[in-house]
Amino acid sequence: MPETVNGSRTIHLGQFRITRLQVINWGTFCGYKDFPIDERGMLLTGPSGSGKSSLMDAHSIALLPTNDHRFNASADLTARGAKQGTRSVTDYVRGAWSENDDEHEQSHVQYLRGGKTTWSAVGATYEDGLGAVTTAVVVKWFTGAETDGASIKTMHQLHDGHFDLRVLETWAAQEYNTRWLKATYPADYPDNQANYMRALAKRVGLGTSKTALSLLGKAKSMKNVGDLNQFIRSNMLDTPVTFGAAQKMLDSFTPLNAAYETARRAHTQEHVLRDVPEYWTKYQKSRETGNRAAALLGAPMDHYLREVHLRVLQEDMDRLDLNIDALDRRLTGQEQAKNDAYQSFISLDQQLRREGQAMQELKVRLQAAKDEATARESAYGFYASHVTRLERRCPEDEPAFTALREEVPEILHQAQADKKKIEPDRHTTFAALADTRRLHDSKAAELLALQTAGSLIPQRESKRREYIAQATNVPVSDLPYAAELIDIVDGEERWRPAAEKVLRNYAMRMLVPDVHKDVVREFIDNNNMGGIVEYSVVTATSAHRHQPPVDVLAGKLTVDTNHPSGPWLAGQLARQFEHKCVETARDLEQHRIAVTVRGTVKLPGNHYRKDDRPELTNPSSYVLGANTAAKRAALEIEVTELAVAKEQALEAADELDVNYRNLESRITAATQIADYDTWAQLDHWTSKRNAGDFEQRIDEIKASNVDLQRLERDRDDAETTWTTASELCSTTKSKITEYGQQHTQLLSTYEHELPKPHTIADDEDRTYLDRIFADIEIPVNPAAMRQVRSAFGKALERHRDLAEADGKYSFTKVKTAVDRFLESWRDFAPDASGDIERSGGDFAALHEEIVQRRLPEAMSQFQQIITEDMVPSIGMLQREIENAATDIKRRVYMVNDGLRRVKFNPDTHLQIAFKANPSNDVKEFQRKVDALLSNAPAAQRDAHKALAQFKRVRELMTRFTADDAASRQWRSNVLDVRTSYAFYGREENSHGITVYTYRNTASNSGGEQEKLVAFCLAAALSYNLADDDSDGRPRFAPLMLDEAFSKSDETFSGQALSAFDEFGFQLLIAAPIRMSGIVEPFIGQAILVEKRMTTEGSHSNAAMATFGDLAVRRTDESDGGTGAAA
Repeated sequence: MPETVNGSRTIHLGQFRITRLQVINWGTFCGYKDFPIDERGMLLTGPSGSGKSSLMDAHSIALLPTNDHRFNASADLTARGAKQGTRSVTDYVRGAWSENDDEHEQSHVQYLRGGKTTWSAVGATYEDGLGAVTTAVVVKWFTGAETDGASIKTMHQLHDGHFDLRVLETWAAQEYNTRWLKATYPADYPDNQANYMRALAKRVGLGTSKTALSLLGKAKSMKNVGDLNQFIRSNMLDTPVTFGAAQKMLDSFTPLNAAYETARRAHTQEHVLRDVPEYWTKYQKSRETGNRAAALLGAPMDHYLREVHLRVLQEDMDRLDLNIDALDRRLTGQEQAKNDAYQSFISLDQQLRREGQAMQELKVRLQAAKDEATARESAYGFYASHVTRLERRCPEDEPAFTALREEVPEILHQAQADKKKIEPDRHTTFAALADTRRLHDSKAAELLALQTAGSLIPQRESKRREYIAQATNVPVSDLPYAAELIDIVDGEERWRPAAEKVLRNYAMRMLVPDVHKDVVREFIDNNNMGGIVEYSVVTATSAHRHQPPVDVLAGKLTVDTNHPSGPWLAGQLARQFEHKCVETARDLEQHRIAVTVRGTVKLPGNHYRKDDRPELTNPSSYVLGANTAAKRAALEIEVTELAVAKEQALEAADELDVNYRNLESRITAATQIADYDTWAQLDHWTSKRNAGDFEQRIDEIKASNVDLQRLERDRDDAETTWTTASELCSTTKSKITEYGQQHTQLLSTYEHELPKPHTIADDEDRTYLDRIFADIEIPVNPAAMRQVRSAFGKALERHRDLAEADGKYSFTKVKTAVDRFLESWRDFAPDASGDIERSGGDFAALHEEIVQRRLPEAMSQFQQIITEDMVPSIGMLQREIENAATDIKRRVYMVNDGLRRVKFNPDTHLQIAFKANPSNDVKEFQRKVDALLSNAPAAQRDAHKALAQFKRVRELMTRFTADDAASRQWRSNVLDVRTSYAFYGREENSHGITVYTYRNTASNSGGEQEKLVAFCLAAALSYNLADDDSDGRPRFAPLMLDEAFSKSDETFSGQALSAFDEFGFQLLIAAPIRMSGIVEPFIGQAILVEKRMTTEGSHSNAAMATFGDLAVRRTDESDGGTGAAA
């Protein structure tokens, strides 16, 4: 094994780089050639046509699949669809060196190794610097004189460690004895190129991206990437795995559809046979009922009704006997009561005749006088309460009443005027009290919260953050406000007021880690935040951070970099707050952006600003830092002052309110007093004297007369009692006579019917007749037996007829169901004869089997598959789509981090920008998936909802399987996430401001075009070859560039090569000697390729060359010496 150019590996350990290239009989390179390659890359240079591209193509055949070889890339102008290069593997194996036309204008190719068997081999050795070494070998040979590609044979080899191609000379000498080679030199011998490429990719970090290999092939010859959006989609993004997930989803639908068909068949069978159990039972019962009803008509019915007749006769006679006995006992007592009442009435009536009448008229007049006195006394009390409010003595006679009535209008007018005068002051005072109280309470609450809080963030913003964190399940500690991580550098405290003014808006911005951005952004957008919410997404940052100078505002700030968001925030502050810190406003003039120690800010465009709002200037409102002591002290002073102000405002408001309420009371009192017109409305004293006079006269009459009123009432009551008792005796006697007559008639009928047959021997017949009898609505008594007999007979006949009709109908229903079942599922039938009498019970049992076992099992399997397999597979597809979109963003961010490491132009960087623009098809698919997922729990519990869920699934599957153009486009839009993004290049300055947008590289000049191509290629290759653990650098570093900068000047070429170098690629460059000075900083060695003419034809050779040698050759060429054309 030859030693490497620079010895042991020194850069990017763990990254695979090519360290050796071997060729045997490749193109015009005859025999064995061995080229050690420096870890930083190499330059293949020399005259045009010397064989530089041949060595590039040798590496391509070992590294890339056939369709990505792109031989002779320096002559291949394939920006998009141009004519491909004309070299082939056959040309290289045979050693084609010339092509001429004969006299017939027929092309003839001259070969160094033509007309015989020949072979070629290429070996490329890759190392990661940590001990992993792989040598990839591709051997091509002809066993005859053929020159067509179909006759060429190929062998692929992968060796652990270094492998010397010269051992293949023995293999060739043994007539290409491959069996001997494999036995002698064990290695991995893939049987085809696809397996070879997979194994090689796994060994050297190429990953699984087909795009990466394609792009490595295109990189050799690409002069123009054309439309950037299409380039990024085609060359940075592989076909997403969503197509595979979609196929798995479609595979899940096959068993689901089978389960649905099984359940549907069981459901349909159950529906067809649903009436059979019921109507088979009804048919049997109807046949039995009809026979029984027909047999009972006639004598059995007569016997039953006679028994009923005798029973009701006996019941009525027993009832009458009881009633007559009770009436006899009642009559005895009533007669005695009547005689006693009569004697009492006669005695009282005689006494009343002897006494006189008096006093009635006086009692009536007494009551009227009392009522008048009560009304006037109540009115006087109401009147007196209002007079007291006016601070006047209440009148007790008519002159005093008249005097006060004349004074009231003036009192009312004065009170109304005073009230109107103080109303404006009252409104102002109460408003001031409310403002003072609100401000005090707010500051007191802020002080209370600050005593337990760990930051200076106001309580309202802190609670809003807690609300967001709780709703999104994101820890509060992961969502800091920028102010919580920012503080003033020790010794720079006098700049705190200025920093608070300038940074206030930015400091109150919430920092959201990139991993949480989707859920937080979605929640904030969908909910009312009750105020302004500003947040920034914290992305990955470079380990190297720019330290701002101490004389700018950012340099006077310190950031808590122990917090995960700290490093990102530090970078943002350094870029956005480059304000020069000056002492006075006069010092602002000489700076583009600056701030004074008092907070006056100068912005670009001679824009000046100073914000002295209390919430920014008061130390109690400061937000920067985590030290709450100073802010707490300021708040305590402010709360104390506000408490005193609140107490003073409360005292003033209370005093004014008492005065206002007194005036309202005087106005009400004066208004009420004015409603009393005369003294007579209030003079209750006169009414009381009149009532007293009437009472005195009644007492005088009572002293000399008996109680005539009581005597008259007793006489009337006794007369009423006697009359009532007489009427009761008469009524009872009449009722006893009536009941006796009825009993005699009933006994006669009973004795006439008793000897006749009146029993039913069969218990079932009796039960059946009892049921029919109970349905008769005619009241059953001895007088209605004729109607009962008629109704009973008709009811029994109706039962017979209904039973026959029901039997026929039930038989028809069963037969119809059985016939339908046999028509569709004869193989499933328990009896295919169609004889209902014989098979009706079997089909009823079959329905029971379907209901109890078959249908539940089918539905259970159907619901299980749709909820546990089908819908989750759809959800998995949706997650794959979302993951693909997330991966695109993540990888683009990673690539942009790499692009930020190298300047695109002075003070600018190139960034890959993208805009998500999902089509309506994607939104439709998301709505359908959301509907399926939201209905999944219900579908698992409810069969009807499971069927509705299946219809939704089947509709979606139809969209995925239909072969019309619209459906194919729909599938592509949904599954190919790349179509949902538009990509373009954005050149931005250090402040993140876009200065230019690139959408098509062909619109630039030649040099600018090649530089943009280089940056795009670097970004695309990094996207496909880097991973999360490689710090944005590719796992596989070799990158071939075949005369890629022919149109560029040194500046553009250097910037382009710098991009590749910064991204961590190992550059393998084929270029003219004139370019050697430009590429020297980015490679580790140069190989000078030259061709000479012999009698056999053109032969190429190559040897190491120093850059000093190349510089001499370059000077000779510029002075007119011979050399290669550019």
